[in-house]
Amino acid sequence: MSAIFGIINKSRKPLDPVIIPQIRNVLHHRAIDGMDVWTNQYIALAHFKLAMNVSELQQQVPLETEDLVITADIRLDNRHSLLQKTGAPAQCSDLVLLQHAWNKWKEACVAHLEGEFAICIWDKTRQQCFLATDHIGFRTLYYYDSPEVFIFCSEQKGVEAFKPTPARFNEVSLIEYYFRQSCPAATYDADVWNLCGGNTLILANGIMSIRKYWEPAGGRYKFRKDEDWYECLKALLYEAVSNRLNTDKPIGITLSGGLDSSAVACVLADVLQKKNKALHAFSAILPEKHHPEEEDERYYIDVIGRHCPNLIQTYITANAYGPFDGIVAAFERDETFPNVFYYMDHAILEAAKEHQVGVLYTGFGGDHWVSWKGNPVIYNLVKSGRLLGAWKLVKQFADREGKRIAAVIKREIMTQSAKRSVTTTAEAPFLQDLFFQKYSKGLSFGSVSDITAHMCDNLRNGRTGLFPALLAKRNERFGMQSAVPLLDKQIMEFMIDIPMHLFVKGGYKRSLIRHTMEGIVPPEVLWRKDKGMYSPDYISRIHKERAYIRDIANSDKHLLAFQRYLTRDGLTLNDTNRKDVAILRTNQSVIASEVLTELSQKGYIIP
Repeated sequence: MSAIFGIINKSRKPLDPVIIPQIRNVLHHRAIDGMDVWTNQYIALAHFKLAMNVSELQQQVPLETEDLVITADIRLDNRHSLLQKTGAPAQCSDLVLLQHAWNKWKEACVAHLEGEFAICIWDKTRQQCFLATDHIGFRTLYYYDSPEVFIFCSEQKGVEAFKPTPARFNEVSLIEYYFRQSCPAATYDADVWNLCGGNTLILANGIMSIRKYWEPAGGRYKFRKDEDWYECLKALLYEAVSNRLNTDKPIGITLSGGLDSSAVACVLADVLQKKNKALHAFSAILPEKHHPEEEDERYYIDVIGRHCPNLIQTYITANAYGPFDGIVAAFERDETFPNVFYYMDHAILEAAKEHQVGVLYTGFGGDHWVSWKGNPVIYNLVKSGRLLGAWKLVKQFADREGKRIAAVIKREIMTQSAKRSVTTTAEAPFLQDLFFQKYSKGLSFGSVSDITAHMCDNLRNGRTGLFPALLAKRNERFGMQSAVPLLDKQIMEFMIDIPMHLFVKGGYKRSLIRHTMEGIVPPEVLWRKDKGMYSPDYISRIHKERAYIRDIANSDKHLLAFQRYLTRDGLTLNDTNRKDVAILRTNQSVIASEVLTELSQKGYIIP
């Protein structure tokens, strides 16, 4: 994995000579295994290397040919197919394979690539710049376009350091932070954009154009037996896990003890054991002194450890980190408002770095689709007139749970119907009303009723790739790649065709992943009903910071944040309910106020 950068003077005016050392300085933290810059009068292309194996360490990048300059953050999964179609040398690097794909298909080459990538191809003859991101958007690529200059980079700070216009805060990034609903291409800088997954960007004759080259579509998979669906998903998951093992370094996983991370851990451990390699697991647990109401996942984590003989367990308590320590540093690293568990993420990455992990796997994204609960499935069957199918599922839940059929009907059908008949008024007391009302009409607070349509929309607009791309960028700061196999493109395309009853078959929520992983994940984890918190002492940590929260609310330092966007009411903890959503919103408001203050001090124009 690597970082790439480019700057093009549209007027073809020669670049200022100081730009090259500035590029090296701004992005030196990404040059873990070296860097190089290609320049030609009015254009500069740079590559910052993080080598996963010896062959990558020896590669010369950017790659220059007679008519092309190529720099890319890339991992190709369909090498065998591409080698056959392009005639490239069998042992060539992914970068050289990309060159052959371009020579054969030009801009259409991206439709033939499978894997993760953010690529730049400069055509010397046509004087054109071609950028593209992979179908999902696993690798970040930011850009800035003005009449004078075009800039792109794997990190937003690389763009901001060279754009000539003043820094302007994009307030919609706050809506994204609190609600995960906004334009996925927008960033916290109003002039810098994210090239979302499945898009190409061409700069020709000073004009930029963006095209969507991939649309999620079904119809590829069709099986008669439920077991065949499970076997196919299992094979795709093994393939997705194996494709990401592109390193000579140790392999790790963030193991929470939940169903998703356990499924990935067991598959990964199995694949590695056949290679006589270990798997390092990093898990958050409670410190010795903790609040009696809080529990960790150590029991389930240990079950996985006993099941996987090659698993080496490391427990993380993050005692050295508080929930509000290093907010600005986390923002600089993530280039977005940090999530509320960023302190635990940081502690896990530090531990993985100590073990020299090269690729860190995660079970993130499973509950988006592969392990979706399927709450509205029975209701949707009834609504569409498939009463027999709904009745069979209701009876399965009743038999398994030992409940009356009427009780299951009430929960699975009547409750779902009531949810859809009630119009929920959007409220956000933690935000200034004028600011919130400006965006509230575009927000949705209802539960997902059509998972396929919902996920296809997110794949199409690039939202699905946002967090995996953030993980990739964050992990590279610690010298490792991120692997998110449950959002693999092949798996996403498979899920479009999946029959809905498989999500709740046998009277189980999340039934698809459970039945798929039967015989792979130990039963104690596979059929568990509960789910613990990622950072198990999160609630007590927040309550211990009451004085700090009060200081934020009363400080003149953060006045601008509370005048424009936030309310001081959003910094009030509910002492009687330790699981109130107010804790989450309070945490977010503290983080948001710190970030807004930092941006203001940096000279950002705050609307």
